[in-house]
Amino acid sequence: MVDIAWKYAPFLNMKSTYPEPSPGQTHRLNNTGMGVQGFQEYLEKRCPGAAVPVDLLKLGRTVGRQHPHHHPGPLPPPPPARILIDADSGLQRLYGGYQTDWVCGGEWNAMLGYLAALSQACLYQGGLELVVVFNGTLGKERWPEWARRAQGQRQTAQLIVNHVGSKATPPPRAWFLPPACLSHCVRLAMFRFRVRVVQTLEDHHQEVLSLYRDFGFCGLIAQDSEFALCNVPAYFSSHALKLSWNGKNLTTHQYLLSEAARQLGLKTQHLPCFAALLGNHILPDEDLAAFHWSLLGPEHPLASLKVRAHQLVLPPCEVVIKAVSEYVSSIKHLGNLDAVARDVFKQSQSRIEDKVGLFKKAVEYFSAASKPRPLSMGPSPYLWFGPTPFGGLPGHMGQCSLERTR
Repeated sequence: MVDIAWKYAPFLNMKSTYPEPSPGQTHRLNNTGMGVQGFQEYLEKRCPGAAVPVDLLKLGRTVGRQHPHHHPGPLPPPPPARILIDADSGLQRLYGGYQTDWVCGGEWNAMLGYLAALSQACLYQGGLELVVVFNGTLGKERWPEWARRAQGQRQTAQLIVNHVGSKATPPPRAWFLPPACLSHCVRLAMFRFRVRVVQTLEDHHQEVLSLYRDFGFCGLIAQDSEFALCNVPAYFSSHALKLSWNGKNLTTHQYLLSEAARQLGLKTQHLPCFAALLGNHILPDEDLAAFHWSLLGPEHPLASLKVRAHQLVLPPCEVVIKAVSEYVSSIKHLGNLDAVARDVFKQSQSRIEDKVGLFKKAVEYFSAASKPRPLSMGPSPYLWFGPTPFGGLPGHMGQCSLERTR
């Protein structure tokens, strides 16, 4: 019990610069975070056929066979297919899954064994080259999001300590909380197994997507709604990632955003506006609460819960996602953001111009994240560690990164 309390002390004593929710703040009925972040769960649970099982090792072998050969004589081995892993949303799988000893401080030997088996299976069984990208950004726009996540970690840590103290058994797997410094330990383990490691510096999500497109990756393994809403061509679940005991199968789920968009009645060009109106780190839920309730109407079963105990309550994420998708699909002139913003905030009583500006900024953000990064922008803001960047590909990023890591 002493070891457990010591392990979770940073979470239990965590103090953020953001105050506890006050009576005037908004609260979502299902206690889910921002609307954008709720889209991942909606995609998994409410969109049948939008998540299909795949074996990444078989996928890698298929991609290798399709690689053209131009050399006379014996064919050289095909280059490995590259898979990008977002460590920020996939730490629990890189740790090796739900080890019971994570409660007591971390089963580090088991983690090293798992990562060694994972890297070897990808390279020798499936012809996959893993590249792991870590979040090194400190954007102020993400601070409220970090504060909400930190508050959730404090509550989970308290549940873990109470459960172990009262029942003396491992806590439920759903309460998994990464051991302290897990991100740094995974990074060092990747160095040991000669896996390329990248760290973002400015905007994590946009840099991951830019890296994915600029360097021709054949898949992104993550668990983040923002990646799904940016229509990544091959987006795989990090939470469902499983390596078989013999190392011959690496299974997960592939998310088909086109199928989810079809079920929501959306097209690809609708996604930036749809993501902006769900609520995100730029335009938060609080600024969209009146708009979300107006989409439901007074006859909706949840309308009576709009105001409860002098607190503004937000509808459940799945209700908001469905209502916003219907609204966005009905917009006739999607390019006229001023007209869309005036209609969205017509019931707002304060900060209208500010909200309109944030809406435009959010649409621009998600539109930019869905497009390839132009080379004219100059060196990419990444830090590379380990082996040099890939040969035969855009060299500006590798040169910049090597200079920064000296």
